[in-house]
Amino acid sequence: MTKGNSTKEFIIEKSSELFNIYGYHGCALSDIMEATSLKKGGIYNHFKNKDEIAVEAFNYNLNKVKQRFRTATAKASTSKGKLYAILDAFSSFTEDPIVKGGGCPIFNTAMDATNTHPELKKKAKEGIHVLQRYIEIKLEEGVARGEFKPSIDVHDLSSLIICTLEGAIIMSRVSPEHDSIDIARTHLKQHLQTFVLSHPTTQHNKKP
Repeated sequence: MTKGNSTKEFIIEKSSELFNIYGYHGCALSDIMEATSLKKGGIYNHFKNKDEIAVEAFNYNLNKVKQRFRTATAKASTSKGKLYAILDAFSSFTEDPIVKGGGCPIFNTAMDATNTHPELKKKAKEGIHVLQRYIEIKLEEGVARGEFKPSIDVHDLSSLIICTLEGAIIMSRVSPEHDSIDIARTHLKQHLQTFVLSHPTTQHNKKP
C-alpha cells in the first residue's frame, strides 16, 4: 500500500465516524481536519469535495456491516443457524457498534440524507437493498435445503426482520438499557421457530 492510499483510507476511516455521529450537514471539513490532523489541501489532495468523502465513508461503513454478517453466518452450518446468526449480528450493533456513534450506519445515513442529500439517500437505499437481499438469499437457501417452509415469502420476511431490528436499535439508542433489542430478537426467533422452520423438533438432525 502506498503512502497516498494509506492517507486516503485514514481520512475515510475517520470521516466515517464523524458522519455517523453528526450526519452530513453536522460534520464540517474542519472536523475532518481536526480528526485526521491534516490541512485542507492534504484532504483535497485525495478527494474532490466533501460529497466524495461522504460517499466513500458510507461505502466503508457498508463494507463493515457486510463483513460482520459474513463473519457471523460463516460459523453456522445450517440455514436456521445462519438466520439466527443474522439476528444476533444485528443485535450486536448496540453493545459492539460497527462504527463510533453507534446504531446502524446504513439507516443512520438514510435518516440523515432523506430530505437533504439525494446522492447519499441513493447510496443508503442501495445499502438497504444489499442488506435485504443478503437475508433473502439465506432464506431461499433454507427453503432449498428443506429447512424452511416453501410457502414463506422471503421478501416480506426479510423486510419484517430488518424493520423490527432496526426499530429496536433506534429505541436502544435513546434508552440506557437494551431491552428493546433483546425483546425484538427473542420475538423474531420465536416467530421463525413457529412459522418458518419446516420441522422445528427434528431440524437439528438434518445434515448441513
